[in-house]
Amino acid sequence: MKVIALRIKAPQVSFRRPLDLNYQRTLPLPPPTTLIGLAGAALGISDFQLWNDSTWKPLRELKVAAFMNKPVAKAKDMMKVLKVKSGKISERSPYFRELLFNVEYTIFYGGDDAVIKKLAHAFLDPVFPLSLGREDELIDIISLNEVEPVKGEPYFYGTALPFDIREIDFKIPGLYGEKTPLKLEPAIIENVPLAFKVEKGYRVPVKKKVITFIPYALKIEFDALDREIFSLDNRNFTWMNY
Repeated sequence: MKVIALRIKAPQVSFRRPLDLNYQRTLPLPPPTTLIGLAGAALGISDFQLWNDSTWKPLRELKVAAFMNKPVAKAKDMMKVLKVKSGKISERSPYFRELLFNVEYTIFYGGDDAVIKKLAHAFLDPVFPLSLGREDELIDIISLNEVEPVKGEPYFYGTALPFDIREIDFKIPGLYGEKTPLKLEPAIIENVPLAFKVEKGYRVPVKKKVITFIPYALKIEFDALDREIFSLDNRNFTWMNY
């Protein structure tokens, strides 16, 4: 199986946590649907085609993963939602949105070799502008490589795992026996969509999965995991949607 390793950077991104409304916190990494949507944009596929059209089922079935290449900075942005009634603005509803700045990710796509070849070409000459999160959060491709998966070890940081780590025993290397205290950032565990169905212009989740998003500063280790683990540049990852 061929795998695309896409290294990207962006000045600003945001991935809203599913249940947040007035205060929209962000996930530290793009979830699976965002990564599939990015592939669709490169190929020039609309939302309706991507999630509804059977022609693009192989694209929806791509395996995806990602890890952070460096820590990210956070900020809060206040915005207003204007509610219109009878053709007039009836209410102004403020909300806060968390933003990530100066991000740099390595994104992985795995699957059918023909789809991977087509997608690799599309990323180098995309049909639509490439963005993560909102449409104006454009990304810049640093490098693109087709690589063969290399077996990795169950030691992770700055990546996403397709399960709830609270249900599995794990260790935090260096937590005990250190003379200086460690500053730990907690993992984020969310039940996120793996696919959508577009109805009347709205995207409706049709499949969900619990995913653990591990921050860059948190290193965790498992004795063993019953799933494929890969390694690139001494970083371990696993498919987040399988």
